Amino acid sequence: MNRPRLFYVLDSLEENEVGDQVATLLSRISRSRYEPRVVALGPAGSLGSRIREMKVTVHRLELSGAMGALLAVPRLRKLLAGLKGEILHTFQPWSGAVAQLAAPGDTRVFRWIQGYSPEPQTLEERLQAWVERRAAFRTGRHFVVSDEGAREQVMGRYRLDDLPVIPECVDLARVRDRILQVRSREARIHMGMSDGQRAVVCFADFRDGARMSQLLEGFATARTENPGLRLFIHGKGPEEGAARWRAEDLRLEDSVVFLGAATQRETALRGAEAVVDAGTWPGWCRGAVEAMAVGLPVLRWVSDDHDDGRERYPAVTTGPADRFARDMLDLMEDEALRTRVAQRSAAEAQAYDVTTVAERWAALYGS
Repeated sequence: MNRPRLFYVLDSLEENEVGDQVATLLSRISRSRYEPRVVALGPAGSLGSRIREMKVTVHRLELSGAMGALLAVPRLRKLLAGLKGEILHTFQPWSGAVAQLAAPGDTRVFRWIQGYSPEPQTLEERLQAWVERRAAFRTGRHFVVSDEGAREQVMGRYRLDDLPVIPECVDLARVRDRILQVRSREARIHMGMSDGQRAVVCFADFRDGARMSQLLEGFATARTENPGLRLFIHGKGPEEGAARWRAEDLRLEDSVVFLGAATQRETALRGAEAVVDAGTWPGWCRGAVEAMAVGLPVLRWVSDDHDDGRERYPAVTTGPADRFARDMLDLMEDEALRTRVAQRSAAEAQAYDVTTVAERWAALYGS
């Protein structure tokens, strides 16, 4: 029996959350049903060796920069014609647009897409945006979003009648084992925590400066009532510099730590007592799902303009700053509330487990 050739098209082979998701899916996609392969448009990275260990073929085009953006479509089209790829699955904006333009007419493209796109700044970003516009309304392609929050926006943007919702996948059991291997005491020492201090981990993309300012103001308020609180922020983005300045203005240098875009989160999560998901992305971020997997209570920060007025606490909190401060203090000090939020977080995480998500993708490929 011939197995359909399934190609995961990536921007690059660098280790990041997208690469980790692909490797997680590859570990669960049945070899008896598909012949999975990986195509990397951009530079090589350590993800390549991890994928090859699974006996999965990796094709490297090694394109980068403005010229790479121009060459990506014809090179991928030539590769697909030679290998007779039947299904393409993409996760990122550039590789998704390239796959749409390069795919032969009888090849299906499943493109995971976001509800927003940052404004292009550099020549390379403008070229990639041009490729995106060319690909946007090509027919016969299948868009998928990771959360209901992005569904309506993407349907309107791409003029779609329907849109499947499949969340990102996380191997919850593997994540839980990996994080729990870290000793809590050693994690606190590594984080510079002393007795009496309590850690909150925040995941952010620093795209909304006002949101980050509100969050820091709320933390400053909470810290006046609980001086032992410390905030560890994971992520990077265009407003990171402004957030750092705001933390200094609020005199939070000794209690707010900017960790950058580090992908190794085990230490911070093991030393934390609560997690805040403060990104502008729809739904929970991967770091928040990992926190849920180990039983941490997780709050979702939603800005005022996205608040529909419904009562969603304890899982969701909104601005202004004093509301956030109150919610965070309640979470840190009320054990019964912490237990309820942790239980709800654990239930939310199950939708992201790789076993469930891989089966949903397999069903979509075969539909």
